[in-house]
Amino acid sequence: MLPWGVLEEEDWRILKDLYALAPDCAKFLSRRLRMDLGETMKRLRRLESLGFLERVKGRFLKKKGLRRPKHMNHTYYELSREARLHLRALLFAEEVKNA
Repeated sequence: MLPWGVLEEEDWRILKDLYALAPDCAKFLSRRLRMDLGETMKRLRRLESLGFLERVKGRFLKKKGLRRPKHMNHTYYELSREARLHLRALLFAEEVKNA
């Protein structure tokens, strides 16, 4: 079980962004979310240590919207399976509630 109760608002923003846009690195996450790069890196490492995120393995990243695989120059993070399933259930419940 993941410790969902320890997450702060910025952590939730990072997790939802990674759920929506697939794996990414701290640099691009901080730009999109308008957060400080150092703060973003610290939060990503913390979320990884808690089990919410995993590092993407390999040298190339296939991502939606890219014509060809991207060479990974940075450390890329993606949601762990448990986190992805839980977020899917939460977001689906919000959509049903709002419909």
